[in-house]
Amino acid sequence: MTIRWERPGPVRGRILLVHGELSQSSTWWWVGPALADRGWQVSTVELPGHGDSPHDGRPLDLPTLVQGVAERLPGRVDVIAGHGLGAVVALALANRFVDLAQAVVLEEPLSSREEDRGALVEAVVAATTVARSDPEHLELQLRSNHPQWRPEDIAHATEAIAAADAEQLLAGLRQPRPWDLPALVGTLRVPALFLVAPDEPHPSGTGRLSTLRGLDRLAAERCVPADRFVVLSGGHHLHRDVPEQWLRAVTSFTDEVCPPRER
Repeated sequence: MTIRWERPGPVRGRILLVHGELSQSSTWWWVGPALADRGWQVSTVELPGHGDSPHDGRPLDLPTLVQGVAERLPGRVDVIAGHGLGAVVALALANRFVDLAQAVVLEEPLSSREEDRGALVEAVVAATTVARSDPEHLELQLRSNHPQWRPEDIAHATEAIAAADAEQLLAGLRQPRPWDLPALVGTLRVPALFLVAPDEPHPSGTGRLSTLRGLDRLAAERCVPADRFVVLSGGHHLHRDVPEQWLRAVTSFTDEVCPPRER
């Protein structure tokens, strides 16, 4: 499924949005129109094995994901914004196709550390098992775990988890070191904005932690100027947890690296 948002009038540029693991293009239902209101032509792309994209039975390793997205690209864009697994794919795309985009926005890219992938595998198994056996309970779980999400977020997340090809996603995640995040960020040649959650608990004991930790987080932080490694007060799904903060950070970044064209 490809979704596009555009407002009448002059277009300042093109943004491609790439969703994360166990998600689909509709996760951008709020972000897409908000970016379009700021003059962007916005399009999405579905990761292989997610949403209504073809499920061909291959393990969803990084080369398969990148190739699947590359085949659906709308052409050259100004900015690629990816979340989670989609941020890893965005990094790989920007490295492979050096003229594809002028900049990337990387929201909570998945860590390549083995212990973090182990936790991700457990989360994928748990969510997809509930989605198959009791979708209504999955919806209740999402409401309980993410009280700040809007009803549309809950609905789109429930649908996406049920539609994802869990077996092939897990087969990709369980491969030995399926990607090397420090290497990907170290070879990036376009400006990048990292949007991440905190990696330490809030003193109050509330809040959710980032999935980007350890040396992977340090490598990301060191590869960009300080103002382009932005910690937002949410969890892994920042565009759902704190959409207004997400939009302000992305708008500030894109205004700097892709300034509005003179009319």
